[in-house]
Amino acid sequence: MKIVQIGLLASAALLMAGCATEEYRVAANECQAPALQTYPVVMQPHMFRRSREVMVPDGSTICETTEVNSKNKRGNVSQSQSVCRPGMRRAIEYYDEPGMLDMNAGNRDAYLSQCAKDLCLKRYGNLDCKVKK
Repeated sequence: MKIVQIGLLASAALLMAGCATEEYRVAANECQAPALQTYPVVMQPHMFRRSREVMVPDGSTICETTEVNSKNKRGNVSQSQSVCRPGMRRAIEYYDEPGMLDMNAGNRDAYLSQCAKDLCLKRYGNLDCKVKK
């Protein structure tokens, strides 16, 4: 369970690191422990809808004809040989896949974001922790 918690905290930190200032990341880091304490990781089984690309028959037939030359007692003999296969097209196939879902992730992320913004407002006078130059 600790590994899951660490993974979730790391992913939240990565999401916030995208366009945040260093000061914002520090504030968010300070908020991680209370966020996790207020909204602990609660994993529950869940079915996830996934998709994949598959090849399916499209109703057409593709045939390739080749000439086969052979010799017999009477001379050269030419024969045609056809090999046919169904035509295929790409399609999207949907399927359900079992997995685990953290039921508190959304609330924890919202708490973490609001907590970081509150710290930024107190320390820097703005929600983004931007330092005035």
